[in-house]
Amino acid sequence: MAHPGLHRSRSGWYRALPILLGSLSIASQAQQSEHDIPSNDSLRGASHLYDIMKRGELDGRFRLYNMLTVNDGAPSDYHAVAFGGTLGFTSLRWNGARFKLSGGYTFDLSTSDLTESDPVTGVPNRYEIGLYDVNDPRRTNDLAYLHEFQLDWSSRDERTQIVLGKQELNTPFLNPQDGRMHPSLFEGIWAQHRTKHGTLLQGGWLYRVAPRGASEWYTVDESMSVFPVGRNVYGEGAKHGEHLGSAGIFAAGIKQKVHRSVSIIAWNIHTENIFNSALVQADAGDRENGWSISGLAIKQDAAQVRGRTNDTLLFMPHSESSWAFSGRLRHVLGRFRWQLNYTRITAHGRYLMPREWGRDPFFTFLPRERNEGAGDVHAATLNLIWKGSNGWRIQVDGGAYRMPAITDARLNKYAMPAYTQFDVNAQYRFKGGWKGLAAQLLVLAKLPLDKGLSERQSIHKVDMLHADLIINYVF
Repeated sequence: MAHPGLHRSRSGWYRALPILLGSLSIASQAQQSEHDIPSNDSLRGASHLYDIMKRGELDGRFRLYNMLTVNDGAPSDYHAVAFGGTLGFTSLRWNGARFKLSGGYTFDLSTSDLTESDPVTGVPNRYEIGLYDVNDPRRTNDLAYLHEFQLDWSSRDERTQIVLGKQELNTPFLNPQDGRMHPSLFEGIWAQHRTKHGTLLQGGWLYRVAPRGASEWYTVDESMSVFPVGRNVYGEGAKHGEHLGSAGIFAAGIKQKVHRSVSIIAWNIHTENIFNSALVQADAGDRENGWSISGLAIKQDAAQVRGRTNDTLLFMPHSESSWAFSGRLRHVLGRFRWQLNYTRITAHGRYLMPREWGRDPFFTFLPRERNEGAGDVHAATLNLIWKGSNGWRIQVDGGAYRMPAITDARLNKYAMPAYTQFDVNAQYRFKGGWKGLAAQLLVLAKLPLDKGLSERQSIHKVDMLHADLIINYVF
């Protein structure tokens, strides 16, 4: 769990936020997706502040999340049923600028006791607690949090956009990873621009993070230890959470088409005073028709550190760096496609990326597990995907992950055993009068590749069955 110092008091207006947003619905006359640009921009006609606010948009989401984890043998099994969502308001644009505010809430309907560690192994719950607040297992009810609070500006030709404030991002390293009650969110200034030749440029400075599975906003350095931090390279419990200091995340990315069917993506995120990660990805072929192939490479290095130089207190030791490579071969056959994926993290060091900021960018990523925190990894997966014309999408996955020994702290931060994973992910989007309603069923099993693991070594990691039933309504 996170260091006690990260817990913060919650102000009363956070709890009143859903009520405030609900009152805005009286003045709202248009309901569109939060990603749609209002058609009535004051750049195209006369407008006043009253009209800009009165004719704004109300949007929201309701989510019912059922989660179940069954551990083999004597360790405890867990279940959770949570209900919540978000409610937001977006004004019309005025000279290209608009205001957005949204808040979220979560209620516990029926959940196992998450305050007690498993009596057999002494290990706390891993998955279900993420529906509420990982920093306080006692708080599973009446959670409220600020979701988005921003000003954004769009140019007249809509090729340039600048967002200031709390926002959602979707990049290889920083992304929503929306597999709990709310996604991971970021605060700062973010800009993107698409040139006349089609080059997409993105980047900005981020100084606060609201990780999924928590109900607070944290500075960047605090956010890196909201979730369990594992071991340092010497096999001791990592202690970097209380010793880090950073001015924030500086990120930049570019996407450029270099041929009719070939594109290059490059990203770099520099977490000041902590570490740097660079990614280059190439995609060749049409993703929807016929064959395509993709590959990426990631290089990580420790940043020059101000102050402390003790490796045991750093997120990434001075001498550590890592290389990771991942590739995908895809073939599309009408409504069916298959994808063959492979990832190699070299033995130079552990691939490190705070789990609070997003999911792994590797093509071998499968739900509910990651290879972050490990080096010397070989991973291979196969995805079988069918998309129906009636709203169905069904995906079947299988993967094998060869990990370093769980006793090798230098290359295995979380003591994750080598494993195989199999899952079925079925999704259905309703149409007609039920538009906006969607259901998802995810069932997966993780099995060890090595024998002789103790129950403490396997709980929540292998020899387990996990299932999610999620119902979303978006308007």
